[in-house]
Amino acid sequence: MLLKELLKSKGVKQNWLAQRIGVSTVTMSNWVKGKSHPSKKNLMKLSEVLNVHLNDLVN
Repeated sequence: MLLKELLKSKGVKQNWLAQRIGVSTVTMSNWVKGKSHPSKKNLMKLSEVLNVHLNDLVN
């Protein structure tokens, strides 16, 4: 997942994104660091909020 790069390119902070999709900042941090991965439901939310295609979020 390229979430870290997407956040940087969009100028989005992890805290803001976590709040927008309804997850904790710890959960978001773990996704960004690759320690865990979002569910399909959360991938769809990420795609919508970041305005990117779902395929851009997964390898």
